[in-house]
Amino acid sequence: SDCDHDEKLVYPWKGIVVNIPTTKAQDGRSAGESGSKLRDEYILRGFNPTRVRPLWNYLGHSGTAIVEFNKDWNGLHNGLLFDKAYTVDGHGKKDWLKKDGPKLGLYGWIARADDYNGNNIIGENLRKTGDLKTIAELTEEEARKQELLVQNLRQLVEEKKKDMKEIEELCS
Repeated sequence: SDCDHDEKLVYPWKGIVVNIPTTKAQDGRSAGESGSKLRDEYILRGFNPTRVRPLWNYLGHSGTAIVEFNKDWNGLHNGLLFDKAYTVDGHGKKDWLKKDGPKLGLYGWIARADDYNGNNIIGENLRKTGDLKTIAELTEEEARKQELLVQNLRQLVEEKKKDMKEIEELCS
């Protein structure tokens, strides 16, 4: 309820983490922290992601990762908590984009339209694995699916009543 229902977010809900420390291997490629370790840290912090996927390119670990949350409303809630926690700590998206010298620590936010449309490794990955949707669109879609389910159940009940009537007539 405390977010913009017309803002486009990446669905299924995803977060972005940047500035993950990487080290150079002997072959010149980068290596970084594993996704499962980061996922476990986020679970302890109460964000409950389903998965954290570090993003790799031809140079190795890119220092970025996608945090995946459940597709349901709890997943959105966890994603927004994730976003808010980093923003409050001064490590949100706006802080990352500031041009004020070197950045220390991880920065994170929930994936939005500008991330999805970005011409970088994050945007490419988001376009492959998600769609842009507003909360209002998802609410409408959910209501439509619910109505369709109710209609199908009504039809099923009517068919069962008809079958039961036929059986009663045969028995009598």
